[in-house]
Amino acid sequence: MTPLMKGLLAGLAIVAVGSSQAPACVMAPPATPEVQRQRTLDFQASLWDRSQTVFVARVERRGPVKIKGAHEGQEAVLRPVLQLKGPPVTPLVTVRHTHFTSCGPAPFLDALHPQAEGVFVVYSSSAEPTGEAVIGTLAPKALIEPRALEAWAKAYARAAPR
Repeated sequence: MTPLMKGLLAGLAIVAVGSSQAPACVMAPPATPEVQRQRTLDFQASLWDRSQTVFVARVERRGPVKIKGAHEGQEAVLRPVLQLKGPPVTPLVTVRHTHFTSCGPAPFLDALHPQAEGVFVVYSSSAEPTGEAVIGTLAPKALIEPRALEAWAKAYARAAPR
């Protein structure tokens, strides 16, 4: 192997090792309230668009879970109570932290926050949600996306006793 080839291979090895590092936690830059609201709206619209099913669920139970031995995360068992989009969801759905990043335990779901309230809007990329298919959970007070709000109002009106 020529010295040039050895140098190129050594350089590629250094780049490969350097790029295998976990990325640092990157926070969104500070923004005006209007920009922050638009970011939130865009994020919630993306969740709605990517979900086959969206439902309101109540936390049945929540507790700690070990993440790869050393780190501690949370697990929550969710009971669907109101269907907003997609086919009805009836079984309990368990979500949990599965890995740890420089930002903390992930996935980042509101339902996994230990002090969060007990009802959440749950977004699933699958019509039959499992913990792995849940792509988002939002506290109702955080919900601003118009389609989700309208779906909630209609579903609540259908479910309300007459």
